[in-house]
Amino acid sequence: MNQPNYCLLIPHYNHAKQLLDFFPKLQVSGLVIVIVDDGSDQENKGRVESLAAEHSNVHCFFHAKNRGKGAAVKTGFVFARHLGFSHAIQIDADGQHSPEDIPNFIECSKKKPSALICGKPIFDDSVLKVRQYGRKFTDFWIALESLSLKVEDSLCGFRVYPISEMESLLDDSFISSQMDFDPEIIVKAIWYNIELEFVPTNVIYPKQGVSHFNYLRDNLLFIQLHTRLMFGMVFRIPPLLSRKFGLVEFFSVDKSMRNSKQ
Repeated sequence: MNQPNYCLLIPHYNHAKQLLDFFPKLQVSGLVIVIVDDGSDQENKGRVESLAAEHSNVHCFFHAKNRGKGAAVKTGFVFARHLGFSHAIQIDADGQHSPEDIPNFIECSKKKPSALICGKPIFDDSVLKVRQYGRKFTDFWIALESLSLKVEDSLCGFRVYPISEMESLLDDSFISSQMDFDPEIIVKAIWYNIELEFVPTNVIYPKQGVSHFNYLRDNLLFIQLHTRLMFGMVFRIPPLLSRKFGLVEFFSVDKSMRNSKQ
């Protein structure tokens, strides 16, 4: 297998100020940075364009309209592969994540290059209790939808994606292009037998942070997601149970899953 080759992948939507404040810490990693701007307004788009013009290791791709975080990450996979990278380290543009932990993610990924490496957040006092309760609620449903207790967090946007495995997954299964992309791709990774690893990482909520999460719209989106995934489980319970209890030889897991997209 070729040596893994990593870049940073940053989905961006009207977070230019936060990204610029955050950028010096990203530069310390020494990695190429791929920014996918998801239809930001002209001011934010212009600031991202200027950032790319000033730094040779920064590449930008621009969506003409806002299509959703998931769409930006999917575009980033294609763009990163085109640039020659095998792995994309997704990190959010709003400064919540700790770039100091990037080496830990890479170390874990190099040990298991085909695995999806996910952040396990360690929160400080800046996190709102409602967010913590919301994460626990989501993780409860993720456990049901995957028949797995291995998912330590399904919402953290700090991850290492093996691009080849993710593009194969996207070819074979529908995955949302909106805010619910993060939890859905974890469930689908388990369904398709892609290994998961979790790396502890500090997460903060900056005082001047800007959130695009809409409690009504996006909570309805998550309800739709969990409903869709639970219906999808009807077709996947036998192969998931067979894998869980070591009976894979009696089921063709890949065929059964690929014959029923959800």
